[in-house]
Amino acid sequence: MTAFLPPHRCAMAPGVTALAASLILACGARSGLTEDDTGDGTGSMSVDPREGGCDNPIVLPLANMEVRGRLQGPSRVEGFCGDGVLDGGAEDTYLIVPTFNTDVLLLMQPSTEFTPTLRVTRDGCYEDENNIPRLCAAPVGDVPFRHFFAEVGHEYSVTVDSPEGTDGHYAMQIVYTAPTLDGCPIHTNQINQEPGGTFHWNNTLGGRAGEVDGHCGGPGAENMFQVNVVAPGEILFRVTADTSFAPSLSIRTGCGGSSELVCTSMQETGSPTLEILQFFEPGTYFVVVDQNDIRGGKYVLEVQFL
Repeated sequence: MTAFLPPHRCAMAPGVTALAASLILACGARSGLTEDDTGDGTGSMSVDPREGGCDNPIVLPLANMEVRGRLQGPSRVEGFCGDGVLDGGAEDTYLIVPTFNTDVLLLMQPSTEFTPTLRVTRDGCYEDENNIPRLCAAPVGDVPFRHFFAEVGHEYSVTVDSPEGTDGHYAMQIVYTAPTLDGCPIHTNQINQEPGGTFHWNNTLGGRAGEVDGHCGGPGAENMFQVNVVAPGEILFRVTADTSFAPSLSIRTGCGGSSELVCTSMQETGSPTLEILQFFEPGTYFVVVDQNDIRGGKYVLEVQFL
């Protein structure tokens, strides 16, 4: 597949990864001052008309590719994870409109000249209490990749943001595939099947961004436990949370949302107590206690082997 792009926007850089060698190249907007910029770098504005801005994002085809751009000038939008410091510089926004449900990997490349902040919002670029980013990572640093789950019927704004005063280039690979397990924070405690036995865990999740996404959402911090099943049988999972956050609960076979077997959330049921009764064949599974907001709070997880 060939992407038709203006000739001044792209050049294959030496030393890209083996994965990048097989990907399509696209380039981001130049995020310097435009006629409509105020130059004050104070964050969100009502309209961002420049190419690559929130109101005029760069629409991407559904193909693995590498996007590149140069960020300089004032900030137009900021997110909760950057806190106006790590994302106080210019940004570029790309739009993904999936035609199938898929996990999406975002891999910042070593050639990037600053430490970026990544945000992904659904059905709108601007963040507010009704549109919390599905992914908000600052700083990205040495983390190999970030990922989110994209569903048919929604649009996803992917924003590469920069610290205040940035003038530098970036390169990011966008790959449509399931993330490997190292893309999720799996808890050191494992849940081992014991017929007639139980597992009990309680924790207080901080008010911060999480790393696991899926059909039932989950922008906030989470706990993900490995479940080891040695014999066919049913397992009951129950989560009870306090009033400070809205829990979600999912069962999956891997890290990404595409591996989910079932999920439920307070956003869907209206109750802070969630239950999933699932039959399992022998194998390795994962249960994720997540939240539909980023306020944090206390939860209790109970697992019963029936």
